[in-house]
Amino acid sequence: MKTFKRLFLSKILKDEQGQSMFLMAFTLSAVLGLSGLSVEIGHGYFAYEKLVASTNAAALAGGAAMPNTVTAATYVQTYSSAPGGLNVYPELTNVVATPTFLCLTTVTNSLKTPCVTSTGSSGGYNAVRVTQTANLRTWFGGLFGVRTMSLSATSTAAWRGGTASPWNIAIILDTTASMASKDSGVQCSGTQISCALLGVQALLSDLYPCTMGSNCTSGGAAFDSVALYVFPPILASTTSKDTTCPSGTPTHEYYMVPTLNSLWTYQVMNFSSNYRTTDTASTLNTSSGLAIASGAGSCAGITAPGGAGTYYAEVIYQAQSDLVAKQALVTGSRNAMIILTDGDATASTSFSGSGKTAVFSSSSQLQPSAAGALNGITGNNATSYTYPSAVGECGQAVVAAQAAATAGTAVYTIGYGSPTSGCSTDKTYSQSVTTGGGSWAAGDSPCQALGAMASLPVNFYSDNASGCAATVPSNAAITQLTNIFHQITATMTTSRLIPNGTT
Repeated sequence: MKTFKRLFLSKILKDEQGQSMFLMAFTLSAVLGLSGLSVEIGHGYFAYEKLVASTNAAALAGGAAMPNTVTAATYVQTYSSAPGGLNVYPELTNVVATPTFLCLTTVTNSLKTPCVTSTGSSGGYNAVRVTQTANLRTWFGGLFGVRTMSLSATSTAAWRGGTASPWNIAIILDTTASMASKDSGVQCSGTQISCALLGVQALLSDLYPCTMGSNCTSGGAAFDSVALYVFPPILASTTSKDTTCPSGTPTHEYYMVPTLNSLWTYQVMNFSSNYRTTDTASTLNTSSGLAIASGAGSCAGITAPGGAGTYYAEVIYQAQSDLVAKQALVTGSRNAMIILTDGDATASTSFSGSGKTAVFSSSSQLQPSAAGALNGITGNNATSYTYPSAVGECGQAVVAAQAAATAGTAVYTIGYGSPTSGCSTDKTYSQSVTTGGGSWAAGDSPCQALGAMASLPVNFYSDNASGCAATVPSNAAITQLTNIFHQITATMTTSRLIPNGTT
């Protein structure tokens, strides 16, 4: 009996049937665990990439809104993955987006983007660093005691300092008699036209005259090109008095619309890119006609002898035509128009310039007198405000600027001493339009005209000297002409991502 028990136990102990079940169970658990771990790693990586993408978007949005750090912080939250943001992902929880504003020397030196405040003064920031933290609920991590993973991503963006495409820029300056008046001292210690030219110099200092690495004065390819226009028109043969040093005074003529005398011109300087010798040059090229016209160096630059009053619809159409022609020659370029004036268009057919009265059209559409007629013209012609006409002159400028904006030109307007009453030729007869910048109708003011002329509300600026404030709050805080021109060039560039360790 004992022998039987020993044999039975020995048989059981030696029998290997069923042992593979334990081995298979162990192996299957390991395989499933490793598979789950692999899936979890992929899950975490995919979520992390989403967090990185939204952090990049938040940083770029914040950079685009600078130097206004309040707006920039709002944009960071808007484009983040935090609750209420545009890049919320269900798998990411407890997301916190934190912006930190920085003043980086490398950005100042390499991108020529100084540290400024929201009002354009020095001492602010030129970059934003965004850090986002989030939790990710795991799918299989609970099997290993890990129910959530902590994720973090950081992105840094320089505020609008990266150029995406070359620009063709037409600057239109008011050179009527009022611009020869002495500034109050808020803008500068000289005349209004000299203060305006300081703004033009600021613009030329910010632009990129030539393609990277080339020399702008020795055949290098142009990048940002600038042309300069004035109104009233001038005798074409005398434009060199504005573009050579010492500066002189060109012969100003009167308005002849719609066909300007072939010997006259609104354009002082054709599109040029030699205003600085290189992209990194810190001073303007005093051999450049454009730089000279802007008052660079010891040259006086453009003057304001005045003349036929203010009427700028025709110069807008001319500048836009030239921009279109220039854009056709520069692949991938964009167009911009900057108009600086008080905006009160009141040129009169009774004005005598060079011994002749201003001519507004071949069909004699003239401003009606109190009796409803002028020079024998009555009926529809006496009240017509369609270009060209001496009726509804501010409205004609709004329509001209709107046409440029519709064609793709970014139209910027700067009110310099722009009043909140005026545009007398539009008091009864004028256009009634809604534009990208605002609305315009008969009876509106020069300030409203300039707002409506801008292609976007954010493209309208003003010195607010006569109660005319920019409609966008961030723009309303920028009233110095030099800062306004700096801000305009900033809007022509884009925010760009830079390495997180940039100093």
